[in-house]
Amino acid sequence: MAENKETAAAVKMKQSFQEQRESLSQLEKLKGYRDDYVAQFKVKGQGGMAASRLLEYQAFVQKLDHAIEEQTKAVQSMQVRVGEHQHAFKKTNSRKKVVEKLIEKSKHQEQADVGRQEQNEADDRVFKGAKLD
Repeated sequence: MAENKETAAAVKMKQSFQEQRESLSQLEKLKGYRDDYVAQFKVKGQGGMAASRLLEYQAFVQKLDHAIEEQTKAVQSMQVRVGEHQHAFKKTNSRKKVVEKLIEKSKHQEQADVGRQEQNEADDRVFKGAKLD
């Protein structure tokens, strides 16, 4: 059971890492797109431009800035989630190790008990054989 919980926690942690990478990639793409758009607009704007075109540009840049802001929040949220999943994995991994140690200790104790019982039986046979002589 402890192993199953650890495996499930590892899967969640792996998924959250993947989602975090995707979220960061999306953020970088948005930033890159904004930078490219601003650079292209500067080049086009050097020759002059209509006020309506300038307003459209400003509105679009604001939308990009808003999308970048939202994606930044998503990245931060993913970082928290990754931390939570890492903590959960470490906790389940630790529990699994404790259970494994207890099982191993129990096995050693059982082997020692069997060994003592076999030794006692052997001693009893020797003792009974010595009495018969």
